[in-house]
Amino acid sequence: RTAASFARRLLELGPRPEVAQQARKILQACEKTPTDEHQLLYDEHNPFNICGISYKPIYRGKPEEKCSLCGASFLPEHKGKLCTVCGVAEVGKDVLGLRICALQFQ
Repeated sequence: RTAASFARRLLELGPRPEVAQQARKILQACEKTPTDEHQLLYDEHNPFNICGISYKPIYRGKPEEKCSLCGASFLPEHKGKLCTVCGVAEVGKDVLGLRICALQFQ
C-alpha cells in the first residue's frame, strides 16, 4: 500500500516518460498484492518533518527540538547533541544570535 501511495504521488507530479512508466509498473504490482511487507512509521495524510539523526517522522503536533543555526528538526531525546545537518550548533539550544546595532559602528 505504501509503495502504491508513493507511485500515485509521483505520477501526480508529471515525471519524465521513463519515470512515469516505471511508476505505473510499480502501481500495477502493488494492486496485485496490496500489502506492506514491512511496516513503516508513515502516515501519508499527516504532514511531518524528519528527525536529522534517527530519520523517523515527527508528525505535526508532536514535540520536537530544532537546531538553532539551520533549523533542522530532531526528536526530543536528541536535545543537547551536535546537529548532524550543519555540524555546528547544539540541538535545542536557546540562542540570541548575532545582534548588530548602528551604535557599534560609530
